[in-house]
Amino acid sequence: MRIVPIALLVAACACIPTMATQPVPVTPADMQREIGQKMGRVQRFLKQQSLGGVLLTKVNNFSWVTAGIADNHIVITSEVGAASLLIMNDGQKYVIASNSEMPRLMAEDLKGLGYEPREFKWYADKVTPDRKLEFIRHIAAGRMIGTDVPYDDLRLIDAEFQPLRYELTDSEVKKYRWLGRESTEAVVAVCRRLKPGMSERELEAMASDELMRRGIRPTVLLMGTDERVYKYRHTVPTDKKLERYAMVNVCARKWGLVISTCRFVHFGPVPDDLRKRVNASAEMTARYLAASSPGATAGDILNKAAKWYTELGFAGELELHHQGGAIGYAEREWIAVPGSTEVVHDRQALAWNPIIQGGLSFDTFVVYKDHVENVNETADWPTITVKVHGQPVRLPDILVR
Repeated sequence: MRIVPIALLVAACACIPTMATQPVPVTPADMQREIGQKMGRVQRFLKQQSLGGVLLTKVNNFSWVTAGIADNHIVITSEVGAASLLIMNDGQKYVIASNSEMPRLMAEDLKGLGYEPREFKWYADKVTPDRKLEFIRHIAAGRMIGTDVPYDDLRLIDAEFQPLRYELTDSEVKKYRWLGRESTEAVVAVCRRLKPGMSERELEAMASDELMRRGIRPTVLLMGTDERVYKYRHTVPTDKKLERYAMVNVCARKWGLVISTCRFVHFGPVPDDLRKRVNASAEMTARYLAASSPGATAGDILNKAAKWYTELGFAGELELHHQGGAIGYAEREWIAVPGSTEVVHDRQALAWNPIIQGGLSFDTFVVYKDHVENVNETADWPTITVKVHGQPVRLPDILVR
């Protein structure tokens, strides 16, 4: 499977900005087409599930179904939002929210999207009778309603609904390219500014600032330095100060889409053992990508990975940390585990993260029938070229300073 450099693809999109204040990479018409496609998926889902409607309250589903135009989150750490969308099998669409949320939603996020408001007092869904539930019952008129979060006796359908998000639309691919480039440039900016003596918490603050100035919200910030990169799989930032080796590892969100990327910086020559580990991690990522053809199962790919680690001289690494999997409107739409029957889809985003302690090759890719696209690739970073089945794959290397 060919890995197509992102630079060759973004050239065709004249709207890719360098800062978040510049135009977004999609037009209003693109967004409307995206919403139309998703409404078609929802209607087919309702028919398949014999449902009269579906109540969407999770932040990722709320963003997905509105093409990322709308956002119902208030508490950053919660995946349950402060408003719900109720989409019925007759095409009717409602937003159900408290009087503290509805004015903003109707004036900004949902303006022009065709949702009818059903508003209740800020406390009325927490008392008896539950006013929000009364709205749902009235609209449903006896029809079964699905929900993505547990709510009264509505049918929980979160796991069944999730695959609707997997196959990216044309406009989602454009947004991912923008997000990939902007988030990587944010991480690269940190890597070029960091200095020995800076703490991991300083790196965390720098990464947050670079992302948020671009209109991108960080969701995972793992900053590791020196021996902590070798000792721990998840380097939650501490006051540890950088000496020679640093990792800047982020997940970040815009339009509901989540991106993952990681870069390493080393001050002075890279030790031979570290070079071996970084190269092997890149080799593992290249092999994962080559195996990620649409139709392949996560379980089968993982079975092959155990053999690859052994061939590269790192037997047993597979047992020490998960290997990643699908990404999209969640940091992990699914994680590959032994025996998993999750299937790789055409136009699905993947983020494999094979760690060989001290080294990690971690970017976000979109899988197509005949190639894989690295949406994080930028021209200003050193690369490792790995050949898989005779095809060259470029992946990020360590920046030596």
